[in-house]
Amino acid sequence: MKHYDLIQVLWVEDDPVVTETFPLKAENFGLDLVPFPCWDDAKEALENDYDRWSAIILDAKCKHHKDSADSAVVFLREALKDISVLAVTKDRTIPWYVLTGGDTSEVSDSINDERLKWDKDWTDSTNKKYYSKNTDTEMLYNRIQYHAQVSPRLQIQKMYRNVFEAIEECKIDDEAYNALEDLLVPIHFPGEIDASDYNDKFKKARVVLEYVFRSMIENGMLPEWGKHMNTRWSSCILAGKHAMKYVKDGDDIVVVEAKETILPAALNDVIRSMVNTLPADVHSKSGDADSTSVSDYIKSVDGSTYLLNSFALQLCDVILWYRNYLRDHSDKEQNASKWEIKEPKYMSHRK
Repeated sequence: MKHYDLIQVLWVEDDPVVTETFPLKAENFGLDLVPFPCWDDAKEALENDYDRWSAIILDAKCKHHKDSADSAVVFLREALKDISVLAVTKDRTIPWYVLTGGDTSEVSDSINDERLKWDKDWTDSTNKKYYSKNTDTEMLYNRIQYHAQVSPRLQIQKMYRNVFEAIEECKIDDEAYNALEDLLVPIHFPGEIDASDYNDKFKKARVVLEYVFRSMIENGMLPEWGKHMNTRWSSCILAGKHAMKYVKDGDDIVVVEAKETILPAALNDVIRSMVNTLPADVHSKSGDADSTSVSDYIKSVDGSTYLLNSFALQLCDVILWYRNYLRDHSDKEQNASKWEIKEPKYMSHRK
């Protein structure tokens, strides 16, 4: 997920005159109105990058499909239904608002009460479910700005801006960006999730770590492991230790020879602890893990979330260190000279 200086607002509006003028004024309120001419296009944008958006503005008389006629009843019915489903699927509700210049009675009848969760005070004070293009745009922009600023995710993005900027600079996958957000929000906003549900997110810490390692592969700091990321061997190489295949009743085999220590000692201990603790078969591109040992540990500390909290914060340091290391070591071939594959036949071996 890319970091944006302005609050991102998905806006369904098909009038070119409006889409040219309204965004300029919205910028004065810290908003970036991104227009889509029909609900199909807007829905696709939501599905592809849900966490980008802090608010949704629906022009009441817009189109469901590109070739549909403008109809408030059809458009709002379909759009609000899809928004509700996506909120459940993505485990986050994006506040939505109806902005109209048309028949207010038709619009009001088509707006459901879901919006009262964030917009009840507007209705109580004005007796309206919608905002008028003629008189209410500034009020709408103010309210979007306010609701976005109190959004836990947006606040986390601001609090950890240097970390998320580092994720983007290092081109670490968006899955890591989103997973790290999921880990950090409950630390500062504990009311957002139950402790037991938060402790189910150990696999997200594994996802973040794996995608950091995948980025390191792209920059020559680690070898390509094959189908599955080998976090244990990756941590060994970064710590200046050989990646070894242990052979029963025989000599152990050096698979990758490490020629130089990359990680600072403190981060070496941090990453080794995460590799040893996080469920071993949780992969960034595959299914869930049997995390029995983690579950037993959590029970032994009365369901505490402190271990996972610490992993989330430690991952922030790992990412910041990685960004600064890459700035000083941008040559991929030079990075790859710090290790050497000795036994390539074991490279896809999963440990």
